[in-house]
Amino acid sequence: MKARFRTSAPPLVVEPATGVHSRQMPGVLVVDIARRIRLANEASVKMLRPILAGGDAFALGSELPVPIRQLIDDIESRLALGADSCSLMLPALDVCIRACVISGDREAHLMLLVERASRQDIVRSALSRYRLTPREAEVAALVLRGFSNRRIADSLVLTEYTVEDHLKRIFAKVGVRSRSSLASKILGIREEATG
Repeated sequence: MKARFRTSAPPLVVEPATGVHSRQMPGVLVVDIARRIRLANEASVKMLRPILAGGDAFALGSELPVPIRQLIDDIESRLALGADSCSLMLPALDVCIRACVISGDREAHLMLLVERASRQDIVRSALSRYRLTPREAEVAALVLRGFSNRRIADSLVLTEYTVEDHLKRIFAKVGVRSRSSLASKILGIREEATG
């Protein structure tokens, strides 16, 4: 029996469906070669504001604030390696920035898409800098979620001794000595002074 396809398009739903969680609108920031802001929507300003100094502001045609210039420097150095686009995470802000060069009639511009990132994405991105095995990355992610060795062992069907061995290798590769130091280095959380 052949399937029949409808040729008319379904109506466009304008009202949000109930029970569906909508994503936040991504921020868009377009910067020209002279590092002047050509376009910045409200979402980009809101998400990037925490890295700005008190008096810095976004305004069309204005120069980029210093922290944003430093971010652009990092992005341009990544794009100079020949990639069409790049992504970077800002763990302290729970933000992911995707960047690419867009060409106009007269000159090229740099477009940044600024999106909220899940904590899981940020952890995965931060752990990818270290040469962890897939299992070590799983164990590290669970440690960062606050799991005990027993709970990690149960979740991953391992013994507690195996979890301890993984933790020793993770700590050595990341260059830390404790769970709190791991969280500090990966998530950007400051350790509390003890004493």
